[in-house]
Amino acid sequence: MRSIQELLSDFPNCVSRGLSSEEVERSKQQFGLNRLTPLPREPLWKQFVGRFDEPIIRILLAASLLKIVVDLFLGSLLWGAIGFSLSLLVVALVFFPRFKALQPVLCFVLAAILVLVSSLIGHLSFEGLAIMVAVILATGVAFFSEWKSAREFDLLNARKDSQKCRTIRNGEIGIVASEDTYVGDLIEIHAGDEIPADGRVVQAQDLRINQSLLTGESEPVAKIDGTYLEDAEGTEHPACVYRGTQVVEGVGRVLITDVGDMTMIGQIARQLSLVGSSLDEESALVRVHRKLTVQKHQTPLQRKLSHLADLISKLGYAAAVLIFLAMLIRGYLMGEWKLSFAGADLRASLAAILEYFVYMVVVVVVAVPEGLPMSVSVSLALAMRKMTRANCHVRQLMACETIGSVSVICSDKTGTITLNEMRVDHVWTPESTNQPSERIVLNAALNSTAHLDPAAGDPSIIGSSTEGALLLWLKENQVDYRKVREEHAVLYQTHFDSQRKDMRSVVRLEGVVHLMIKGAPEMLLAASNRVRSSQGEILELTPALMERIERSLLADSQRSMRTLAFAHTIANTDPSDESFYRNLASGELSNLIFDGYAAIRDPIRPDVSEAIRQCRVAGIEVKMITGDNPETARAIGQEIGLLEAESLLMTSEQFGAASNEQLKAQLPKLRILARAKPQDKLRMVRLLQEMQQVVAVTGDGTNDAPALKQADVGLAMGRTGTEVAKEASNIVLLDDSFSSIVQSIHWGRALYENIQRFLQFQLTINVSALILALLGPFLGVKPPFTVLQLLWINVIMDTFAAIALCSERPRPGLMKCKPIHREANILTRAMRWRILGTAGFFVVAMLILLVGMKYDHLFYRSQDNPSNFFGEFTRRQVAIFFTTYVMFQLWNQLNCRSLAGNESAFYRLFQNPFFLGISAMTLGVQISIINYGGAIFDVEPLSGLEWLLIVVGTASVLLFGEILRRVVASSGASRE
Repeated sequence: MRSIQELLSDFPNCVSRGLSSEEVERSKQQFGLNRLTPLPREPLWKQFVGRFDEPIIRILLAASLLKIVVDLFLGSLLWGAIGFSLSLLVVALVFFPRFKALQPVLCFVLAAILVLVSSLIGHLSFEGLAIMVAVILATGVAFFSEWKSAREFDLLNARKDSQKCRTIRNGEIGIVASEDTYVGDLIEIHAGDEIPADGRVVQAQDLRINQSLLTGESEPVAKIDGTYLEDAEGTEHPACVYRGTQVVEGVGRVLITDVGDMTMIGQIARQLSLVGSSLDEESALVRVHRKLTVQKHQTPLQRKLSHLADLISKLGYAAAVLIFLAMLIRGYLMGEWKLSFAGADLRASLAAILEYFVYMVVVVVVAVPEGLPMSVSVSLALAMRKMTRANCHVRQLMACETIGSVSVICSDKTGTITLNEMRVDHVWTPESTNQPSERIVLNAALNSTAHLDPAAGDPSIIGSSTEGALLLWLKENQVDYRKVREEHAVLYQTHFDSQRKDMRSVVRLEGVVHLMIKGAPEMLLAASNRVRSSQGEILELTPALMERIERSLLADSQRSMRTLAFAHTIANTDPSDESFYRNLASGELSNLIFDGYAAIRDPIRPDVSEAIRQCRVAGIEVKMITGDNPETARAIGQEIGLLEAESLLMTSEQFGAASNEQLKAQLPKLRILARAKPQDKLRMVRLLQEMQQVVAVTGDGTNDAPALKQADVGLAMGRTGTEVAKEASNIVLLDDSFSSIVQSIHWGRALYENIQRFLQFQLTINVSALILALLGPFLGVKPPFTVLQLLWINVIMDTFAAIALCSERPRPGLMKCKPIHREANILTRAMRWRILGTAGFFVVAMLILLVGMKYDHLFYRSQDNPSNFFGEFTRRQVAIFFTTYVMFQLWNQLNCRSLAGNESAFYRLFQNPFFLGISAMTLGVQISIINYGGAIFDVEPLSGLEWLLIVVGTASVLLFGEILRRVVASSGASRE
């Protein structure tokens, strides 16, 4: 870490005025940018190879290799023996840990080589090749999905480390992005800020830093002015601060000494690429990694779907074994294989049994819902993108899901319900004039940490918006607050205290020490016994005058204005001792001189009333938690439609005096908590959660962090929130708007419904395909699905449907539904009935077609080519059966768009071009398979009339779906 003297030699005025524009450019060239080198990522080829290690891929590869080897035996005993030997060698790799990870890839490479060999000897293994194509498709789609997800996480990580900081340059304070700070920059830090780079403290007042990121110790460490201290360094040094640590208390100025990779956190990050994955959970490396990246933990919905997929998979395995046994029994009875060891019989029997085995494997592949994880990934990515466009920066993906279950919103008022564009409406003094009183002017200018950015044409506020409103009022009255600050020294200052509801500054005016206070009028009036007129006359605060002030305050509060009072007192002595100033500022207030108050207007957001109405319709309670007095809070609550006839408004004092049981009885009707303290917000969140509510909380201050962490969804303010609040949150509201919360809830609910849509579609295919495959052999006929056809059906089910159904936009009626508890079963009773009903419809329709073709020779023509795999059918019959089943699924995709009993499958269909495009592509591929698949898919082209009959006939599932939805809805089954 560079010393202050080193920096002064390069930048002579950096401690007093910061860098000049020329010095900023020189520092950038000489010392570099304040950007960390991205953490190392696993190469793309390794990620792709890793996809081959999935259990379902291993099963497919084993089946493919087995099928190819048997086909080689049928074509050439020599090549069959070579293929079998090489296969055994690959299988043996499982016993060598070093090569075990490469086994699936080597298996795939060997299968590809053997397919080529089988082609060269004139005995191409079509089914083995088809399974390999399915493997490539499955791994490719999974890899692409993961790559897209990784890109989303990269965007999150890029935003996560971005923040703003106060920087002094050319003697003026301004706001710059943390990555645009350079060595030699002078920055101002306040409670709630995060240190943007390593540096040395050159000014400090009650400054305390949380260094737990680097040290693991949660206790904040005091920091002091290091201008004249020795040039040592380290977290223990009282003047050194480091990137990523947080200001817990006080204010100070820091001279930046190191940026980017040269910071301590940058050097730790570089070590992450040099160490293994087995790190101590409490090490600095792990803490820094968590700090620099968004953690990819499984969301509750992902865990829930994972358990469901495991259950379905086990049922699929059991069904596949039953199907294999059924085919084995049927094959024996039909003479397809014999208990004979004669050469020809043995080869024919082995070929038949292998066919049954491969069919069983493909049934397992169809049964295992590997599309479920993809559906969650697609839905989460879509929801995150949409929420970002709705000005909600998602810091944790889990929040995309959880926010859809929110049942209570505990919202701040300032900036969320209002625009946070505060302006002083008028100032009250005993003379009732609006002329600026000298003491109020001094209080507004000196008892403040806010600034106006001179770079902006319309001055923007740096710091507290309330203090900024006072500075703008001074500007309107031709008072230069900078000049006032230059002429009067602030000896000591305490920042706004949410407990005391005031801010205090000790200043010397005309050689006399004054304590200036601004804060809640009722607090300051209670501690005052005199008033000061705008002419400087000190008057007694009589009961009549007190009543007059209170009437004026009440009138302003009822006009939705927040009121801020000013008072002062004069010290009897001036020992010029900091401890005296500290005691003066922190002591109990009494005998104050009341100077007046300012009525400040903060316009209500124009869309907030409608957003609150939407919440009420959606079954979401809204509670406003504000520091304003009860009358102001009540007026705003009435103006935005928050308060109803039976609604309750409580003050912090009333809230704190009530027991938990009393509050639980009152919370359902409580709408506003006035004069609230941070601990009130935390207590409310905990009580609501004990009442089984899913709670979203907004916050902007350092003291809000506990409530943000405790909430199910913590929402930090992007414009006015401190870095500590943002770090504790799940979502950052980029525009601080309440309406953005409502839009996020809408998308969170849509995410849940999209996954339900896909689940309903997939389970319908699972159930119908397994029942068909299981019943066929017992009815004396095997469903004429080739391995390739089943794999194509699986592609439709697991890949295209996941993308199509999970891209649906939120339906308009979604915000008219009550919140779904996050522990609720994602398979509702209505969904279960629709799945079983539709699957039953498919099974009956397909069995009628199957039996008709088998026994009544339906669609049979003597001139048609016989099937290669199904002796009792022609290729034309196989093509009709296969196409009928696929078209049923395509029509059913439309059915699954609708989850509500009163919505048609065609509702808003043309508003989702993605769905239409994927459906059209699937139909196009199916037509190509039938027209050009020939021997590979065991089909032949169909006539236009046959296509028309299939399309019209299978469309009957739409009518069945419409009727089923209404029957289920009328029976009382609804979303649980």
